[in-house]
Amino acid sequence: MSVVAPAQAGCSRCASPLEEGDLRCSVCALPVPAARKAVDKVRVQILRCTECGAAISYDANKQAPACGFCGAVMRVEQPVDPVETAVLRVPFKVDRDLATASLRTWLGRRGFFAPKTLRDEAVLESLTPLCWAAWIVNAQASVAWTADSDADSGRSSWAPHAGDCKLTFGNIMIPASRGLSHSECSLLTPYYDLSEAVGVSESIPGEVPAMIESFDAQRSAARQQVHRAIEQMAKVRVEKQHVPGSRFRNVHVSCLLERQSTDRVALPAWVLAYRYRNSPYRAIVHGQRPEVVFGTSPTDWAKVLLVVIGSLIVVAAIIAIVIVAIGAR
Repeated sequence: MSVVAPAQAGCSRCASPLEEGDLRCSVCALPVPAARKAVDKVRVQILRCTECGAAISYDANKQAPACGFCGAVMRVEQPVDPVETAVLRVPFKVDRDLATASLRTWLGRRGFFAPKTLRDEAVLESLTPLCWAAWIVNAQASVAWTADSDADSGRSSWAPHAGDCKLTFGNIMIPASRGLSHSECSLLTPYYDLSEAVGVSESIPGEVPAMIESFDAQRSAARQQVHRAIEQMAKVRVEKQHVPGSRFRNVHVSCLLERQSTDRVALPAWVLAYRYRNSPYRAIVHGQRPEVVFGTSPTDWAKVLLVVIGSLIVVAAIIAIVIVAIGAR
C-alpha cells in the first residue's frame, strides 16, 4: 500500500509534484519560481556521533551525551543547509520485553558453530528503540530496453531485441540513515507495513518512546540512489515481462522519469548491544516483526577446529584406501 502524502503542487512544465525545498523539478529540471521556494526556517541542531556518524535530532532539554546506536561520544553540529525531518512514522508494535525475548530466541538458534552457552550467558547491555530515516519514493517512467535472447535466433544462439514500455514504481524505500548501514536497512525494509504510518508527532497510547533520526542527506543526493534503484527494478521487470524467449543476456535499460514524489518517513527498530565473555556484539530487532532479527554473534572456534580435524581425518582415510586399492592391483 502507498503512504498517504499531503497534496503537492505540480511543475508547470511536466506536472510532476514539487516538494518543499525543491529548487528544480526532479523530473524535467525546470527551476522553481522564487515565490514557491521554501522560506528560511530555524536551522536544527544535530547531535553527531564521533564514532559511527549517526545523526539524531538534538533536544537541549534531554542533554543526550551518547550515541543511541553505538554508545560513543557525540558532538553538536549545526549544518548550513536545512536538514530534512520525517513527516510520517511507522509505529512500534514490538515492545521492550518482546524485543528482549526475540534476541534470546535468536541467540539460541545461531547454529552448531555458536557457543552452546550463548543464549544463557549473553548479557544484554542496552536496548534502544530508534526510528531510522528513509525516503519513500513513488515514480512513473518510460523505459527503453535492449537484450539478446534465443527468440527468432534461427541458426544462431542469440538474436537482438529491443522495445519500450511504461512502468510504475511504488514505495521504493531509500535509506537516509548513517546509524544503520545500507545492508542492515535492506534487511529491515521488506517487512514494514507502510499502511500504518501516522504523523510524526502523533502519539499512540502505550507506545514506547523512541528517538527519531534526522535525515543525513538531502533529497537531491537521494535522487541518484532513487534513479539507480528504479533502473535495477526496471531491468528485473523487463527480463520477466518483456524480453521474448526462454534465455536472454546483455539486458540494458534506460529510464526516463515522467513523475516522481517522495515522502520522509521514520521506521522503527530496536538496536541491542550485548556482551558474551567480555566481547561486545550488536543485534537489531524489527520494530513491527519480532521474528526479524539479525546481527553479530560469537563463534566457538573449538568446534570449527574439531570439524577441520575431522575433515582432514576423513580425507586421509580416503587417500589411504585409494593407495591400498592401487597397491592391491
